Amino acid sequence: MKYGESAFDILYLLFAIVSGCVILCRSKDRGGKLMGLAALLLGAGDAFHLVPRVMNYFTQIDLTAALGIGKLITSITMTVFYVILYYVWLARFHQKPDRNLTACVWGLTLVRIALCMFPQIGPGYAVVVRAE
Repeated sequence: MKYGESAFDILYLLFAIVSGCVILCRSKDRGGKLMGLAALLLGAGDAFHLVPRVMNYFTQIDLTAALGIGKLITSITMTVFYVILYYVWLARFHQKPDRNLTACVWGLTLVRIALCMFPQIGPGYAVVVRAE
């Protein structure tokens, strides 16, 4: 398991980061540049939790904190990835940005990032209310 998963993670990161750089450098239009940026951001963001995960298999170092911070950074970069994807959609289909939809995308992005800062209110956290 550790070798197969580690190999997959490393190959995925290399593919995402290299392809993002290639697309970003070769693209002439805004949509292409955004796609390259999105792929690069996805790979770089995932590296923050996949690198400590791979290292965890092969070292005796306690990487619990690095994995936690890595998951936080990955969550935030994934959120930004979807915002970029919204702008890719606008560019690809030659859409004019709708003010309400754009405001909704950015508002929900800020809410999502704020929620990422409070992992204790995520899934698995139970609020216990005592009747007194």
